[in-house]
Amino acid sequence: MFTLLKPGGMSALLRYLISLLLCWVLLFLLQQACFLFFDPGWTRALSGTAIRTSFLHALPMDIAAACYLTLPVALLAAPLLWTERRWPRKAIKIFLAVCIVLSVFINVVDMALFRAWGTKINHKALSYLVYPEEAIGATSGAHPGQLMVIFVAQCALAWFLFSRIDHRRSIVGSSVWIRIIAITLFPALLLIGMRGGPQDDPIDRSWSYHTVHPVLNLGALNGVWNVIVLLAEPPEIEANPYTYLPKDEAEARFVDLHEDGTSERTYILNTERPNVMVVLLESWTADVVGVLGGDRGVTPGFDRLAKDGLLFTNFYSTGFRTEQGLCALLSGFPSQPKTTIIRQYGKFDRLPSIVNVLDSAGYHSTYFYAGDIVFANTRSYLETIGFDVIHDENSFPISRRTDWGAYDEELFDFHLRSTRNEKQPFFHTIMTSSSHEPFDIPVDEGFPGRSDAQLYRNSVHYTDRTLATFMDSCRHQDWYANTLIIIVADHGHYLPHNRGNHTAERHRIPLLITGGALKPELRGTQNTTFGSHVDFAASLLGQLGPSAHRFEWSNDLFTADAPHFGFWTFDDGFGIARADQTIVFDNLSKLVMQRRDSTANASDDTELLRNGQALEQVLLDRYITLSQSQ
Repeated sequence: MFTLLKPGGMSALLRYLISLLLCWVLLFLLQQACFLFFDPGWTRALSGTAIRTSFLHALPMDIAAACYLTLPVALLAAPLLWTERRWPRKAIKIFLAVCIVLSVFINVVDMALFRAWGTKINHKALSYLVYPEEAIGATSGAHPGQLMVIFVAQCALAWFLFSRIDHRRSIVGSSVWIRIIAITLFPALLLIGMRGGPQDDPIDRSWSYHTVHPVLNLGALNGVWNVIVLLAEPPEIEANPYTYLPKDEAEARFVDLHEDGTSERTYILNTERPNVMVVLLESWTADVVGVLGGDRGVTPGFDRLAKDGLLFTNFYSTGFRTEQGLCALLSGFPSQPKTTIIRQYGKFDRLPSIVNVLDSAGYHSTYFYAGDIVFANTRSYLETIGFDVIHDENSFPISRRTDWGAYDEELFDFHLRSTRNEKQPFFHTIMTSSSHEPFDIPVDEGFPGRSDAQLYRNSVHYTDRTLATFMDSCRHQDWYANTLIIIVADHGHYLPHNRGNHTAERHRIPLLITGGALKPELRGTQNTTFGSHVDFAASLLGQLGPSAHRFEWSNDLFTADAPHFGFWTFDDGFGIARADQTIVFDNLSKLVMQRRDSTANASDDTELLRNGQALEQVLLDRYITLSQSQ
């Protein structure tokens, strides 16, 4: 016993490891503070008690992460219990330096991701690393200079903190048995710390989820621990994590939510075989569309176009990335939490395709984009679902471009040139890009200031102005009178009002149906039916005639008594909105994060929640088994 108290040996190693653990925990607390207060708007409405509680919830995972980073040091220091050597001390110093830099880098990336995506690093984010240039652009809501200052400052403070530890102190012990106990006991204790304690179930992400405020939950989620676990987890979902209901009940609810309806369908066409043109607007949210109650003055062109079309006022995006919107729109398959089907060969090629259905009906299909279409496996998906022609940045000379591609006006001009002698009927999809982060379109649209919100409004206004000009030009084309035009966003955005990634407001987007093939009596009208991207297939095919039976997730927006709702997913949860209520549920905390009508009947709310859980459960069942289907 007295040997433990002597200088050097086991007691010296113990003090050294405890000092490292404390330094790591202090660094993690600093990183949590940087995360929470990076954007004052994230915590402005939160109480001091709530923020302090977040720090307390972070401690178990901070300690676990500290144990992860201290265990290698304990193993490297083991030889020093026998004799003094240079290489273990040098290895420890290098290891600590690398871990400090990586820890700070993870924290900085987490801040940028939360601003852009409402999440920390996850498998979906890691999958974008194969496209570094586009990945940087996708998360550039946080200014690089600001992040660099935080990175350098944290590294400097961390190195100063760790340098206060005496890394040169001898730990050579005198007793062989004490040395053996030390090299056995300390790693064992650290292993227990890594799992969060001796309890049956090891620590997991749910430990940090304690509130309905995502910024506090994710603030309590240690970034280093999160990345370590991500790297240890299989990148692909192998078992359904959302089995809330018995399988039969979940499937029965799914069927009930996708009944065809018995009422007569409302027909909106004045011709039987119209051309169909879809204009996908990058990152447009209802929050900036004046006619949808958003900020006034940002979309005057769209507001004018709405006077000549049929506007849906309760339409929702299924996810928050373009590739999610594409798969939902063209294949009728909702976005998935944590992963994205467009990256999975053997899955996305088993999806139904509205392009193939229309091809069988005699339609010629073309996809128009002015950027790198390889990003996020988009070209492979578009070729698989049957587009006859795919245009990208290599299809026409580009005079001006943003990080994501040619200015929208050049893309629209290219479309007009390409379709002068287009064979009819055609199916066209035009994907804009100028309103994508980092909103670097260098055109002054009358929104002064360099805040993210103003830059976003400026870029949307630019696309709006060029869209209105494009639509005016379309009216003079020979094909216009026989063309149905659908203008819809690919997904919403957290700007300009800093919406949480889970919220209904972030996912509410514009959907406008116009063009010469629309019945005159529907021009200037609004439709309050609830729906989402996946409903496009059944709604369009119901007008054109081909069967939509393969699009099992799709409801016809023009059949009055069919079930109508918007459904979306986020990193680890879902939202479901219908005429009477909206429920947003977080799977980790098991909390309802948002409820539109707090006075609604509790049993009705429970029923809607169960329907949402059934949808998410069936979605993951379908996703997992899709590659097994024939």
